[in-house]
Amino acid sequence: MSGETSIMGSRRKFISDCVAVVASAAVVPVDWLAWPGKSSKTMSEISYKELAAQVGTTFRVQAGSGRQVKLKLLKAPLARPFPWADAQRPPEDAQNEKFSLIFSGPPESVLASAIHQFEHAELGRFEMYIGEVGAREVLSVHYESVFNRPPVGKCG
Repeated sequence: MSGETSIMGSRRKFISDCVAVVASAAVVPVDWLAWPGKSSKTMSEISYKELAAQVGTTFRVQAGSGRQVKLKLLKAPLARPFPWADAQRPPEDAQNEKFSLIFSGPPESVLASAIHQFEHAELGRFEMYIGEVGAREVLSVHYESVFNRPPVGKCG
C-alpha cells in the first residue's frame, strides 16, 4: 500500500508540475518569444561584473498586457565586505557578493514591486525582482534590486 501511495504522490506532483509549466507559458507575451537572438538566463548565471558593466544602458521590462517599459541602469553599488575579528567565526554569507542595481524609469509607466521579465542587448532575457525606492520624481521613478548571493560559478 505504501508503494502505491508513493506512486500516487509522484503522479500528483508530475501533473502539478506540468500544469505549472503550461500556466507559466500561457502568460508570456507572444512578442517576448519573437525577439530574435536573445537567450534566456537566470540571475544566477549573470555575474555582478556583467551587470555593473551595463550601467548607463537600457533594459526592456515586460509590464503585462504586452506593454514594455524601458529602464536605465543608473548604478550598481557593491557593498564593502563586513570586517570581523580573526578570533570570530566569519558569517555564513561572508564570501557572498552583496550589491544592488538602481534603475530609473518613466513616471507614466510605474512598475509594481514584483518579479519582472527583463531583456537587454548584451545580457539577454532574465527574470528579476525590483521594487520602487525613494520618492517619485517629476521625470522619473527609481527601482532597486538587492543581491546577497554566492559569486556566479561558486554556487553549490
